[in-house]
Amino acid sequence: MKYANLARYSPWQFRDFIMERGIAIVIIGMLWGYLLIEPLRRAMGSAFAAGPRSATWPLVITVASSVASLSVLIAVNGIVSTDRKMGYYRFLFSKPISAVAYYAQLFFVCMAGVLFSMLLLAGVLRMVIPEFSILNFLLYAAVIYIAMGGIGFFISVATRFDWLTLAAVWVGSRVLRDVYGARPDWRAKAVELLPPVHKLTDVSTSMITDGAAHASDVLWLLGYGALFFALGLLILRRGSLAD
Repeated sequence: MKYANLARYSPWQFRDFIMERGIAIVIIGMLWGYLLIEPLRRAMGSAFAAGPRSATWPLVITVASSVASLSVLIAVNGIVSTDRKMGYYRFLFSKPISAVAYYAQLFFVCMAGVLFSMLLLAGVLRMVIPEFSILNFLLYAAVIYIAMGGIGFFISVATRFDWLTLAAVWVGSRVLRDVYGARPDWRAKAVELLPPVHKLTDVSTSMITDGAAHASDVLWLLGYGALFFALGLLILRRGSLAD
């Protein structure tokens, strides 16, 4: 019976996502895009062009990929740790519901919420930049959600300071790879264990522009995120939310 009624939770999980995270994601995404793109569009007037072959396309990629990453950070923040800190798990699991299955479902409900939010934002951006592909952007958002969200899920299970830790891991990995990645010593090998954030620039540009990227880069990102998502579920199964 642990799994029989689990699907009934999903509408409530999605509603909570919209109210607690989705609205914030859409508002922040619109403000971010407006502040970065609109001044340039006004300054250039009729000369403004932001297609894939234009000089302003890198800015569009930067805005779109940054909004996607920020949405994932908001979506997985406290996904497990909040219930543990606030004691909500006592209510949630007062009935015979598997915590592993519940949070696994919540992870993918949040993914659906992120993609829905990105669909709204991409629709607005498409009105300003007709060449912008909504489908390509959603594909990239799905990849970054698994890659970044899987790590965030693990951190939320393992610590109570998940959003700060995830941001530090994500940015720190980029910095350490840039500093030590090219050196011919043990440090270069050590940083290879860090999240493959160095792949994001090429993947975001390729996927948002053309809807495709190097398979090895995408698989590395997806595999890393999926591995840490599975580790998070393993800790949930072996540990206790009361810890």
